Amino acid sequence: MNYLRYSWVVLVSICAWLLTMQSCVDHKLPTPDGLGCSSVVSYADEVLPIINTSCAIVGDGGCHNGANGSVRDWRSFVNVQSHAAEIKNRITRTPGTAGFMPRIGSLSDEQIRVISCWVDQGAPNN
Repeated sequence: MNYLRYSWVVLVSICAWLLTMQSCVDHKLPTPDGLGCSSVVSYADEVLPIINTSCAIVGDGGCHNGANGSVRDWRSFVNVQSHAAEIKNRITRTPGTAGFMPRIGSLSDEQIRVISCWVDQGAPNN
């Protein structure tokens, strides 16, 4: 008889614990899209300045300034737009892995978020 009472208490305790754990909310979870892309990202005002200072620079580290061929010239919107998915892929890789960009310097988390959101929004010319 005591065994049944003890089993019942354990079962109720487990159920109460499970209900408590399911009701916990972590307010620091990422937004559903994972990046916080709540507003439209402007290519001209937000993305282009990042490209100009981190990708299309002249001199050491300037891979996308036209010196490596016209297709890789990120000074041209058409080239950036047609390579948008690959750009996002490369800037979101783990630093030090093959193909990670930029090769010299780094982008802030906010810069990566801006470019990624712009790509996810269809890479518009806005």
